[in-house]
Amino acid sequence: MHIQPLFAETDIGALHRLIDTYPLATLTTHTPQGLEAHLLPLERIATGVHGGLRGHVARQHTLCTEAADGSDVLLVFQGPNAYISPRWYVNGQRSGRLAPSWNYVAVQARGRLRFIDDGAWLRAHLGALMARQESQREQPWSLDDTAADFVADAAQRLIGFEIEILDLSGKRFLSQQRTEADRRSLVRHLEREPSGMARDLAALIVP
Repeated sequence: MHIQPLFAETDIGALHRLIDTYPLATLTTHTPQGLEAHLLPLERIATGVHGGLRGHVARQHTLCTEAADGSDVLLVFQGPNAYISPRWYVNGQRSGRLAPSWNYVAVQARGRLRFIDDGAWLRAHLGALMARQESQREQPWSLDDTAADFVADAAQRLIGFEIEILDLSGKRFLSQQRTEADRRSLVRHLEREPSGMARDLAALIVP
């Protein structure tokens, strides 16, 4: 991911919070057939310098059948993003030297993949992954709400994995290069967009 200094997010706590908030990762691996990308929800764990990630797939999933244990992987976690219209800029309208843009936040991680074939580990991982999403609900759902034999049967069809994060970087492309007046205008317009993602992005822009 190309990251100019102005848009770099270097605070590891902020990067971890973005992962926790937007845990659906694009995980890219090298396979005998070439590069392959997978969309998988991941659990972040506190370990090492940069942290680690846990996930699971079906045993017949190509991540399990094609990626080698110990192989290097690349992951991208993407937060809110939205199109930015040139008409929203306050400054520069007379010159006509404006172009559309796209604002977004993203985290990139590089790591090493290790498969884990352990039923107790898998149940703990699934419970933690669900608890993070359910914790703020009025009536949070947990694995205890599911029949034990159903959970046991599902676990037999799954395999877990951990990723040791070796490098972690982030980018906040939120019109930092524009004037304060432009950014305030962007926030007002994004808040009126029909897309919920655009409104979420508006909350991240600092005037």
